[in-house]
Amino acid sequence: MSPTPKTNRDQANDDAAEMAGLRDNLATVFVHGIERIAEMQKQGIDLAVQQNAEVVDVLKKAAGALPGTPRLPMLEAATEAASRYAETQKQVIDYFVEQSQAWTDVFKERAGAAKGTADSFAHAAKQAVERSFAVQRKALENTAAQTKAVVDAAKHQFGFSGKQAEAVTETFQRGVDTVVEAQKEFLDAVTH
Repeated sequence: MSPTPKTNRDQANDDAAEMAGLRDNLATVFVHGIERIAEMQKQGIDLAVQQNAEVVDVLKKAAGALPGTPRLPMLEAATEAASRYAETQKQVIDYFVEQSQAWTDVFKERAGAAKGTADSFAHAAKQAVERSFAVQRKALENTAAQTKAVVDAAKHQFGFSGKQAEAVTETFQRGVDTVVEAQKEFLDAVTH
């Protein structure tokens, strides 16, 4: 007796399962590639921050070794700015990795029921917006902090003093703070 041949339905189920496995494997490889690229980018950022700190340290030592050279507080502000910028960039990289993972999960779930896929897509889109706004809020906070550091360093470096100089720098700082707070309120209003 010969074995019973498979029906078309069994073959179709086997083909669908094979395609689902292939899709899942490709999605996994894609996400792992994104994660590796992200780690390389973050390592590059860390190296740039380290290099910046070394250069600033050498400049500080050179300024201290030369008689009559003024102290350089702007270098400290620049170092702080570079560190904050680096942290913001790393958060953006993490955001893109998370987004890649979320959208890959939606892609893998696509084979499910149409309603489930639509719900997954809507949920992933909502999370994408929320994560994006969180990164934007952090960038705004860094901008405000950096502006304050630069204003303070400029006051010290250039000897701004007196009521008029104080009024100008405080007005500038309040203006930046107002813009940053307005942007944060807008982001909060959109997400709630």
